[in-house]
Amino acid sequence: MAFDRIPFKPVGEEWQESFDMLCGMCRHLGECQIIEGMIEMKNGTTWPQGGWVTDPGAGITCLSYQPKPVRILEGQELEETLSQAVPMCGGCAARKGSDASKSLHTQRDFNAAVKREGVFACHEGDNHGKPCGGWCNAVRRQKGVKP
Repeated sequence: MAFDRIPFKPVGEEWQESFDMLCGMCRHLGECQIIEGMIEMKNGTTWPQGGWVTDPGAGITCLSYQPKPVRILEGQELEETLSQAVPMCGGCAARKGSDASKSLHTQRDFNAAVKREGVFACHEGDNHGKPCGGWCNAVRRQKGVKP
């Protein structure tokens, strides 16, 4: 399925929120030229290739986004973290059709956490910050263990 992403041009307070959400979690923070291009666009230049776009059904994303490395969990620490996972929520990144499952940068974060077996946290309500149930299931499947 192809998404119709269009350049995102933040206004007012959207700048700080967008920067925090996209750039604050990106591996390229501090060395990326996209933010400079976004600021120049604000002043009338063209949209920077690889910049911020709408992400239909999921808000906005940066096409150049790369997740920060996650701390790899091993052995007993991984097992304890997996056992602390909360049930998958309605907005889970692992739930097909959720906003998070459609978000390019969230999927990049989720997939990196599964691949490297580093925790991916739930972002919903009282479970915010706790190990995500969808992440737990994906890690267990990756290890060949039935979720």
